[in-house]
Amino acid sequence: MEPTPTPATSTIPSAARSGIPTLAAAADLWLHALGPLDRARRALWRLGCRLRLGRDAVTDRSLRLSLVAGGHILVAFALTAVAPLWLLLLGPIVLGVPHVASDLRYLVIRPPLPLGRAPIVAILVGLGAMTALRVGAALGGPLLLGPEVALGGGAILAAIALTPGRARWRPVALAVVAALTVYGVLHPADTALWVGHLHNLVAFGWWLTLARDGGPWRRVAWVAALYVAAAAAILAGALDGLFALAWSGDAAGLEVDGLAATLAPGAAPVVAVRLVTLFAFAQAVHYAVWLRLVPQRLAPRKAPPSLGRSVRDLRADLGAWGLRAVVALSVLVPLAALVDAYETRSLYLLLVLFHGWLELAVLGALLVARPGRQT
Repeated sequence: MEPTPTPATSTIPSAARSGIPTLAAAADLWLHALGPLDRARRALWRLGCRLRLGRDAVTDRSLRLSLVAGGHILVAFALTAVAPLWLLLLGPIVLGVPHVASDLRYLVIRPPLPLGRAPIVAILVGLGAMTALRVGAALGGPLLLGPEVALGGGAILAAIALTPGRARWRPVALAVVAALTVYGVLHPADTALWVGHLHNLVAFGWWLTLARDGGPWRRVAWVAALYVAAAAAILAGALDGLFALAWSGDAAGLEVDGLAATLAPGAAPVVAVRLVTLFAFAQAVHYAVWLRLVPQRLAPRKAPPSLGRSVRDLRADLGAWGLRAVVALSVLVPLAALVDAYETRSLYLLLVLFHGWLELAVLGALLVARPGRQT
């Protein structure tokens, strides 16, 4: 475990420490909370280290992350069982911006394998155009699903075509993605629905691959089995009685009928509720993957990172003002939700469609990228 940062390595900028009333210092006031939080974190680790499992978890990152992943899956399943509406309402509002920032950090700024500049630029251009279409829709324009799917498919194709790596896989991957893109443009609503559901699985599957590289396969296997068991229980209807109570009423205007029409259109009522419930569970795990599991797996140090260290690493990747922008948006979205939670959630989801396609595009690039040594 790391020591408390010394003044020479403090997370708090010098302007904030000296009391100079600058805009940067005002934007960084939240950093003062890291010291007390880190002290509480160290106290919890000392408590956990009284057990052998806790001591092993400090030194063995693979073991620690498998335990953390299993814990998040159980918590996600429990919250899905008792409060799925509130999970679907508050998850995007509270965790949406940080998880999109993590997407960009680990897929664009420093992907796990070197992809080169060309595929990253191509992905960003395509998904930037997609986001522009979404901004137009948010301002009252039409929702152009067909062009969005074409841009998303084009981003994946460009990523596969431009990433240096395995030449033998490239033609097959390009042919498959091209065929799926044509189908998607012809059936844009169905494609958008599938992307919405499947992108929750992409990050979890990627983390399993990363975790497998860092420890025994048995640790990955039991986490994957736990996830599959939870999903199977939801789809099989094992908890339908409990879910019937959990789905009653609404959460700030969000109700099951509207969610079913969006996430499971045309499905029988019972099947629709199960699919929406599965989405709530998978989304909760998805957030855990991007906010806990991937950052800790790709951290340069194997010991549990302090909050101060995590913030310094994040600032190194995003830049000082990039970090401030993420923090500001992470605060502004929940504040806006205090006025109208339903509309805030809807606007957030409208504007961040690109991140699901980003995950698929970078995954496509990683499939053909030259293997490199991972930490």
